[in-house]
Amino acid sequence: MNRSLSLIALMMASAMPAFGADVVAPPPFEPPAPPPPAAFDWTGVYVGALAGYHWTDADPHTFRVVQDHIRIDNWLGGGFVGANYQFENNLVVGIEGEFDYLAGSGNENLQVVISNKVETAEGKLDLGWSGSLRGRFGYAYENTMLFGTAGGELASGRGTGSFNGQSIDTGTRTVKAWTVGAGIEHAFTDNFFARAEYRYSYYPKISHDFSWDKDFSIEASRNKFQVGLGYKF
Repeated sequence: MNRSLSLIALMMASAMPAFGADVVAPPPFEPPAPPPPAAFDWTGVYVGALAGYHWTDADPHTFRVVQDHIRIDNWLGGGFVGANYQFENNLVVGIEGEFDYLAGSGNENLQVVISNKVETAEGKLDLGWSGSLRGRFGYAYENTMLFGTAGGELASGRGTGSFNGQSIDTGTRTVKAWTVGAGIEHAFTDNFFARAEYRYSYYPKISHDFSWDKDFSIEASRNKFQVGLGYKF
Protein backbone atom coordinates (compact mmCIF):
# COMPACT_ATOMS: atom_id res chain seq x y z
CA MET A 1 0.00 0.00 0.00
CA ASN A 2 2.72 2.40 1.01
CA ARG A 3 4.64 1.43 -2.11
CA SER A 4 1.64 2.27 -4.36
CA LEU A 5 1.12 5.65 -2.70
CA SER A 6 4.78 6.50 -3.13
CA LEU A 7 4.63 5.63 -6.83
CA ILE A 8 1.54 7.84 -7.39
CA ALA A 9 3.16 10.73 -5.51
CA LEU A 10 6.31 10.40 -7.61
CA MET A 11 4.31 10.49 -10.85
CA MET A 12 2.36 13.59 -9.76
CA ALA A 13 5.52 15.39 -8.74
CA SER A 14 7.16 14.71 -12.09
CA ALA A 15 4.08 16.04 -14.01
CA MET A 16 3.62 19.31 -12.07
CA PRO A 17 6.71 21.21 -13.45
CA ALA A 18 5.54 20.62 -17.04
CA PHE A 19 2.00 21.71 -16.20
CA GLY A 20 3.28 24.81 -14.44
CA ALA A 21 5.43 25.69 -17.40
CA ASP A 22 2.38 25.56 -19.68
CA VAL A 23 0.49 27.95 -17.42
CA VAL A 24 3.10 30.73 -16.98
CA ALA A 25 4.74 30.72 -20.45
CA PRO A 26 3.97 34.08 -22.26
CA PRO A 27 2.39 33.95 -25.76
CA PRO A 28 4.72 34.42 -28.71
CA PHE A 29 5.34 38.10 -29.65
CA GLU A 30 3.60 39.36 -32.81
CA PRO A 31 4.54 42.83 -34.13
CA PRO A 32 1.60 45.22 -34.71
CA ALA A 33 0.27 45.48 -38.25
CA PRO A 34 1.59 48.53 -40.14
CA PRO A 35 -0.93 51.39 -40.50
CA PRO A 36 -2.65 51.67 -43.90
CA PRO A 37 -1.05 54.20 -46.26
CA ALA A 38 -2.52 57.68 -45.99
CA ALA A 39 -4.88 58.64 -48.84
CA PHE A 40 -3.63 61.43 -51.09
CA ASP A 41 -5.05 64.85 -50.21
CA TRP A 42 -5.48 67.47 -52.96
CA THR A 43 -5.69 70.31 -50.44
CA GLY A 44 -2.96 72.89 -50.97
CA VAL A 45 -1.45 75.59 -53.16
CA TYR A 46 0.17 74.60 -56.46
CA VAL A 47 2.01 76.01 -59.47
CA GLY A 48 2.80 74.53 -62.87
CA ALA A 49 3.64 74.90 -66.56
CA LEU A 50 1.57 73.88 -69.58
CA ALA A 51 1.74 73.44 -73.35
CA GLY A 52 -0.83 72.56 -75.96
CA TYR A 53 -2.60 73.43 -79.19
CA HIS A 54 -5.41 75.86 -80.00
CA TRP A 55 -8.01 76.28 -82.74
CA THR A 56 -9.23 79.89 -82.94
CA ASP A 57 -12.08 81.01 -85.23
CA ALA A 58 -12.95 84.64 -85.96
CA ASP A 59 -15.93 86.00 -87.90
CA PRO A 60 -15.85 89.67 -88.93
CA HIS A 61 -19.35 91.15 -89.18
CA THR A 62 -19.75 93.91 -91.75
CA PHE A 63 -22.05 94.48 -94.69
CA ARG A 64 -18.98 94.69 -96.92
CA VAL A 65 -17.72 91.14 -96.33
CA VAL A 66 -19.18 88.21 -98.26
CA GLN A 67 -16.99 85.37 -96.98
CA ASP A 68 -16.26 86.10 -93.34
CA HIS A 69 -14.41 83.28 -91.59
CA ILE A 70 -10.77 83.26 -90.40
CA ARG A 71 -9.23 80.15 -88.79
CA ILE A 72 -5.98 80.04 -86.80
CA ASP A 73 -4.48 76.90 -85.26
CA ASN A 74 -1.07 76.72 -83.63
CA TRP A 75 0.75 75.88 -80.40
CA LEU A 76 0.40 77.57 -77.01
CA GLY A 77 2.43 77.65 -73.81
CA GLY A 78 2.07 79.15 -70.35
CA GLY A 79 1.75 78.58 -66.65
CA PHE A 80 -0.83 78.26 -63.88
CA VAL A 81 -1.19 78.81 -60.14
CA GLY A 82 -4.05 77.83 -57.87
CA ALA A 83 -5.34 76.34 -54.63
CA ASN A 84 -7.57 73.35 -53.82
CA TYR A 85 -9.53 72.20 -50.79
CA GLN A 86 -10.63 68.56 -50.48
CA PHE A 87 -13.63 67.63 -48.29
CA GLU A 88 -14.03 64.34 -46.43
CA ASN A 89 -16.45 63.09 -49.10
CA ASN A 90 -13.67 63.51 -51.74
CA LEU A 91 -15.22 66.57 -53.37
CA VAL A 92 -12.61 69.17 -54.31
CA VAL A 93 -13.15 72.90 -54.86
CA GLY A 94 -10.55 75.41 -55.91
CA ILE A 95 -9.57 78.54 -57.80
CA GLU A 96 -6.96 78.84 -60.53
CA GLY A 97 -5.29 81.54 -62.61
CA GLU A 98 -3.58 80.87 -65.93
CA PHE A 99 -1.43 82.88 -68.33
CA ASP A 100 -0.77 81.73 -71.91
CA TYR A 101 0.94 82.84 -75.08
CA LEU A 102 -0.84 81.75 -78.28
CA ALA A 103 1.26 81.55 -81.43
CA GLY A 104 -0.09 82.05 -84.91
CA SER A 105 -1.71 84.50 -87.26
CA GLY A 106 -4.45 83.88 -89.80
CA ASN A 107 -4.29 85.26 -93.33
CA GLU A 108 -7.38 85.07 -95.51
CA ASN A 109 -8.51 86.40 -98.86
CA LEU A 110 -11.97 87.81 -98.20
CA GLN A 111 -14.69 88.70 -100.68
CA VAL A 112 -15.90 92.25 -100.01
CA VAL A 113 -18.49 94.54 -101.58
CA ILE A 114 -17.12 97.82 -102.98
CA SER A 115 -19.45 100.14 -104.93
CA ASN A 116 -21.90 97.26 -105.33
CA LYS A 117 -19.14 95.08 -106.81
CA VAL A 118 -17.52 92.02 -105.19
CA GLU A 119 -13.76 92.38 -104.90
CA THR A 120 -10.98 90.48 -103.12
CA ALA A 121 -9.50 91.85 -99.91
CA GLU A 122 -6.81 90.62 -97.56
CA GLY A 123 -7.50 90.02 -93.89
CA LYS A 124 -5.21 88.98 -91.05
CA LEU A 125 -5.73 88.23 -87.36
CA ASP A 126 -2.72 88.15 -85.01
CA LEU A 127 -2.98 86.56 -81.58
CA GLY A 128 -0.95 87.21 -78.44
CA TRP A 129 -1.36 86.51 -74.74
CA SER A 130 -4.41 85.35 -72.81
CA GLY A 131 -5.18 84.94 -69.14
CA SER A 132 -8.04 83.46 -67.16
CA LEU A 133 -9.35 83.24 -63.59
CA ARG A 134 -11.60 80.24 -62.97
CA GLY A 135 -13.31 78.20 -60.32
CA ARG A 136 -12.70 74.44 -60.24
CA PHE A 137 -14.91 71.59 -59.01
CA GLY A 138 -13.66 68.01 -58.88
CA TYR A 139 -13.96 64.55 -57.40
CA ALA A 140 -10.90 62.69 -56.14
CA TYR A 141 -10.25 58.97 -56.52
CA GLU A 142 -7.26 58.96 -54.16
CA ASN A 143 -4.41 60.37 -56.29
CA THR A 144 -6.51 60.85 -59.44
CA MET A 145 -9.00 63.68 -59.83
CA LEU A 146 -11.62 64.50 -62.46
CA PHE A 147 -12.55 68.18 -62.60
CA GLY A 148 -14.59 70.84 -64.36
CA THR A 149 -13.72 74.52 -64.59
CA ALA A 150 -15.41 77.79 -65.58
CA GLY A 151 -14.64 81.49 -65.35
CA GLY A 152 -13.58 84.64 -67.17
CA GLU A 153 -10.79 85.23 -69.67
CA LEU A 154 -8.89 88.15 -71.21
CA ALA A 155 -6.99 87.92 -74.49
CA SER A 156 -5.13 90.20 -76.88
CA GLY A 157 -5.45 90.28 -80.64
CA ARG A 158 -5.09 92.53 -83.67
CA GLY A 159 -6.97 92.56 -86.93
CA THR A 160 -5.42 94.07 -90.07
CA GLY A 161 -6.15 94.02 -93.78
CA SER A 162 -6.65 96.07 -96.93
CA PHE A 163 -9.02 96.41 -99.86
CA ASN A 164 -9.30 98.89 -102.72
CA GLY A 165 -6.75 101.18 -101.15
CA GLN A 166 -8.49 101.10 -97.77
CA SER A 167 -6.48 100.02 -94.72
CA ILE A 168 -7.94 97.94 -91.91
CA ASP A 169 -6.22 98.00 -88.52
CA THR A 170 -7.97 97.52 -85.19
CA GLY A 171 -4.76 97.94 -83.23
CA THR A 172 -3.92 95.53 -80.42
CA ARG A 173 -7.10 95.01 -78.43
CA THR A 174 -7.72 93.34 -75.08
CA VAL A 175 -11.03 91.52 -75.17
CA LYS A 176 -13.16 89.64 -72.63
CA ALA A 177 -14.49 86.10 -72.85
CA TRP A 178 -16.03 83.32 -70.79
CA THR A 179 -14.42 79.92 -70.70
CA VAL A 180 -15.45 76.40 -69.61
CA GLY A 181 -13.63 73.08 -69.65
CA ALA A 182 -12.88 69.75 -68.02
CA GLY A 183 -9.87 67.55 -67.39
CA ILE A 184 -8.06 64.96 -65.32
CA GLU A 185 -5.11 65.18 -62.93
CA HIS A 186 -2.94 62.43 -61.50
CA ALA A 187 -0.47 62.80 -58.62
CA PHE A 188 2.69 60.70 -58.93
CA THR A 189 4.07 61.74 -55.53
CA ASP A 190 2.85 63.86 -52.63
CA ASN A 191 4.00 66.93 -54.59
CA PHE A 192 4.20 66.31 -58.34
CA PHE A 193 1.16 65.86 -60.56
CA ALA A 194 0.29 65.93 -64.27
CA ARG A 195 -2.87 67.05 -66.04
CA ALA A 196 -4.69 66.98 -69.36
CA GLU A 197 -7.41 69.55 -70.04
CA TYR A 198 -9.80 70.75 -72.75
CA ARG A 199 -11.29 74.26 -72.72
CA TYR A 200 -13.67 76.29 -74.86
CA SER A 201 -13.65 80.10 -74.83
CA TYR A 202 -16.16 82.44 -76.45
CA TYR A 203 -15.48 86.10 -77.28
CA PRO A 204 -18.70 87.97 -77.95
CA LYS A 205 -19.04 91.01 -80.18
CA ILE A 206 -15.83 93.08 -80.44
CA SER A 207 -16.72 96.39 -82.08
CA HIS A 208 -14.49 98.82 -83.99
CA ASP A 209 -15.40 102.04 -85.80
CA PHE A 210 -14.05 102.34 -89.36
CA SER A 211 -14.79 105.14 -91.82
CA TRP A 212 -16.10 102.59 -94.32
CA ASP A 213 -18.29 100.80 -91.75
CA LYS A 214 -19.31 102.34 -88.42
CA ASP A 215 -20.76 99.01 -87.25
CA PHE A 216 -17.77 96.72 -87.90
CA SER A 217 -17.32 93.95 -85.29
CA ILE A 218 -15.64 90.57 -84.80
CA GLU A 219 -16.97 87.50 -83.00
CA ALA A 220 -14.49 84.79 -82.01
CA SER A 221 -14.22 81.43 -80.26
CA ARG A 222 -11.35 79.17 -79.24
CA ASN A 223 -10.90 75.46 -78.56
CA LYS A 224 -7.71 74.30 -76.92
CA PHE A 225 -6.22 71.10 -75.57
CA GLN A 226 -3.30 71.32 -73.18
CA VAL A 227 -1.19 69.21 -70.84
CA GLY A 228 0.68 70.39 -67.79
CA LEU A 229 3.03 69.43 -64.98
CA GLY A 230 2.50 70.90 -61.52
CA TYR A 231 3.96 71.02 -58.02
CA LYS A 232 1.70 71.01 -54.93
CA PHE A 233 3.10 72.57 -51.78
